[in-house]
Amino acid sequence: MLGFIEKELRSTKRLESEEIADMMVLATAFPGPVAVNMAFLAGKRLAGPAGAACGIVGTAFPPFLTILLLSKVLLQWAHEPWLGAFFLGAAGAVAVIIGRVVYGMTRISCAGGWKDILVFVAVAVLLIATETHPFLALGAGIAFRLLLGEEGQV
Repeated sequence: MLGFIEKELRSTKRLESEEIADMMVLATAFPGPVAVNMAFLAGKRLAGPAGAACGIVGTAFPPFLTILLLSKVLLQWAHEPWLGAFFLGAAGAVAVIIGRVVYGMTRISCAGGWKDILVFVAVAVLLIATETHPFLALGAGIAFRLLLGEEGQV
């Protein structure tokens, strides 16, 4: 769902790519469903508190209703092999969508030159190798980037 929200935000051309990337980072940092967090942030940015409320309702309500309506049907057919195959295929599609979002965010994160790439790699290593909490890794990445300074500085 996050990939869909990102695509729709880009299609409005009302937000810069950097703003969308920042929203995605914040949405993953807050507790709760990432898609709802992203809809809240985008709605608030585009239409204020009313937009935030509409974003939350518009993101959370349709899946809730879908699950509610389909649960009886799914329970009736849960033993069928074709249903298991469908969900296996859906899991593969979700992995591809998430990979596309990660690729897009990585391109945006590394677009500023070698200093941004260095910070990206350092934060990735910190997260993967040391299992540092994401907030601490994000703070370390920000501090490291500030220490590196701007491109034009010596």
